[in-house]
Amino acid sequence: MLQEAWMMPFAFCTREKRWCEFAEPINGESTQFLQEFALKYSMVIISSILERDINHGETLWNTAVIIGNHGSIIGKHRKNHIPRVGDFNESTY
Repeated sequence: MLQEAWMMPFAFCTREKRWCEFAEPINGESTQFLQEFALKYSMVIISSILERDINHGETLWNTAVIIGNHGSIIGKHRKNHIPRVGDFNESTY
């Protein structure tokens, strides 16, 4: 499993919208990049991305994509409760 939002600066603690440019669909660049490794090394990879859900009004999700050892996407988990504690403003996403 890779660290949360590994392909971008960790921006979940800010309200700056510019970080939304890193959002991508489930089958976006980051997932495609890792699918090659999953297939090549016959391993399961869990990749956390900032997902742009184009089917639901471009909603942004903090999503874990599960890539199977044959290189296909076998599942996903969307974080559905984003905490807001002190100055940590993850609720913006």
